[in-house]
Amino acid sequence: MQQRIINRVEGDIHYSQYLQNTRPKITDGSSASAIILAARSVARNVDAKCIASFTVGGGTARLASMKRPEQPILAISPLIETCRHLAMSWGVYPEYVPEEKLNVDNFRDMLWVACEIGLKKGLVLDDKDLLVVTAGFPFGTPGAANIIRVIPGEWSTLFSYVCFYNMLIILTCSCSLFHYHLAAGPTFWDSTL
Repeated sequence: MQQRIINRVEGDIHYSQYLQNTRPKITDGSSASAIILAARSVARNVDAKCIASFTVGGGTARLASMKRPEQPILAISPLIETCRHLAMSWGVYPEYVPEEKLNVDNFRDMLWVACEIGLKKGLVLDDKDLLVVTAGFPFGTPGAANIIRVIPGEWSTLFSYVCFYNMLIILTCSCSLFHYHLAAGPTFWDSTL
């Protein structure tokens, strides 16, 4: 019953305008607030399907929830308690990822995890769907959100392919077969990652 009421209210044509007028403004001037506000704006402008937020204590995801973005918020945390608390936040879909599966020293691995979870939860339906990812480095520092990245849902597929392709090159070189292997690959690759 409650879900039907929510769907009807959120489906109203005046609801979006109401949210625009009543959204909280940045009041604390912190970088985390600015990053979350920017992520909301970027997600709306690029038509992203969700905002993924890496969080330990849940502060970043709660901040994102307070900004009331139009997209769902995927909160990824290594603490089960944090996920339980975030389940009560507006628009937040928490996901527990054990710390041993979350390589906090490699942001590329974390992006891969975000895509995999987004696909698993159905927040990202197509490989062309975009995710806006926020995180803070060093990871685990409260209020350290300082990164925004826009990635396609196919990131996990591309990443797996590039890793496999690089592994083939390494295996080929280690077997003393010093010739190049050409294979179809992604049409783009962001070398800055």
